[in-house]
Amino acid sequence: MTRLFKRLATAFVFTLISPAYSQCTESVSPDHPDTQLKQPYRLIYNMDTSGILPASKGIDHYLTGVAGFLTNSHVDTVFWMDGAGGNVVNYESEVLERKGERIGKLDPVLDRFIREGNDPPRRAIKAIRNQGVAAWFSFRLNDPHDSLGHENLVASFKLKHPDWTIGKGHPYGGHLQLNFAIQEVQDLKFLAIAEIFEKYDFDGLEVDFLRSPPYFVPGKEPENAHHLTRFLQRVREHLHEVGRQRGRPVSLAVRVGETLEVCRLDGFDVKTWIQERLCDMIVLGSGTIDIDIPAFKQLTAGTGILVYPCLYGWPSKYNPISTDLARGIAANYHQQGADGIYTFNWNAHSYAHDPEGKNQKWKYMVSLLREIDDTKSLLGKNIRFAADRGRPTRIYPHNWSHCILPTTIHSGEQKDIPIQVGVDFQAAAKPEKILLVLDGGTLAGGTRLSVKVNGKSADVTPRVGRYYKGEVSPDQLRPGRNIVNLLVERGTLDIHALELDVQYTR
Repeated sequence: MTRLFKRLATAFVFTLISPAYSQCTESVSPDHPDTQLKQPYRLIYNMDTSGILPASKGIDHYLTGVAGFLTNSHVDTVFWMDGAGGNVVNYESEVLERKGERIGKLDPVLDRFIREGNDPPRRAIKAIRNQGVAAWFSFRLNDPHDSLGHENLVASFKLKHPDWTIGKGHPYGGHLQLNFAIQEVQDLKFLAIAEIFEKYDFDGLEVDFLRSPPYFVPGKEPENAHHLTRFLQRVREHLHEVGRQRGRPVSLAVRVGETLEVCRLDGFDVKTWIQERLCDMIVLGSGTIDIDIPAFKQLTAGTGILVYPCLYGWPSKYNPISTDLARGIAANYHQQGADGIYTFNWNAHSYAHDPEGKNQKWKYMVSLLREIDDTKSLLGKNIRFAADRGRPTRIYPHNWSHCILPTTIHSGEQKDIPIQVGVDFQAAAKPEKILLVLDGGTLAGGTRLSVKVNGKSADVTPRVGRYYKGEVSPDQLRPGRNIVNLLVERGTLDIHALELDVQYTR
């Protein structure tokens, strides 16, 4: 680890003497027109390669997973992630140790690739570009999986410097997550990013802030937000210099929470980042269905900064996300003015890597990558809209705070449940049927429920098992936010999910 601390010492001195990396609150130059994306990407695929690397029979097999699914897809950008998470790595590095190195369990496949001269990022960039697709590096800034029992992801530097972490005893956050109020932490992560762009010819960088909050001692995030702003200034200026050296721009994306309030609570001063043009695109959310795209679009208006909602169903308890629900969420995002769609934790590449084996179940995701980038591709197909559901979690401490579901409604009570609808049924072809579906858990006998959709009654009746279902007229729905009012006239009802199942074909 001597190599690491030599570079940390150099980085710290450079921080003190370089105006571009100084601790002042002044922005680095906001005007870098050479970094503006010439046109919006329509479909960004974030690729976690942790599943395909150890299962690869050779470099060609690995590259089949990395790029094979891109043929005839609508993906125009891959955000490639090495599968180790930014504290340890799955590539050759002088800054960070390899995954499993601390405990003597290096991945033999990766070890062989490197010995053969097939360092994965270098080969992945070429394979992705051969498909006519841009290749970015996705850097997880504060990945929490090492706090969740994954010993091969625990880096030696965290054990040697426990004061760099937030530690135990907090209401949220992994005990090994880093505290970015500490300068050495920022220096280390900056060096890791700088090394990536010294060695590899990626088109851009995603700083994935949603892997994961907290970045400071829990409860002190807003007052420490300036530390992340300064870090981003430093990264931005470095990428500008790399771009000048290459003669072409190196773009920068950030992934943050689904609302401005979530960002504030996490210590992400997105408004300042936009004002200072510290990024070229903003990716929103990590598993939430409802994302406040208009608020971010209003802030980015006239800046050239693009806004991409993240389509990822698992934390909202849709896993695997179904075809019709993926269509519905994509339609919602397009309707709200997104510049494109970003997918996270999708497994189309896993299918390409093992199409006949256990990953065959992900084949449908390959087809979806030819649909979700364009509203027109979604029209006339079965589509599902869902009210968002969930609660903040240990590693997403402020996400889902907007969710009403799940909820319990007692006798005589009523609640309004918002649900986004991304199709204008007055302008589009009329569906054969629209069903309102309520997951009410185990229904108690005698429960009586009254339902209204946007103020108009809907005939929703209990069925076998846990579901209420009823038909809704297309005329009752409007594009954008709709309100489903639930009144329990008798009994108690636990609402786990509320969906609109739009059927064009049975």
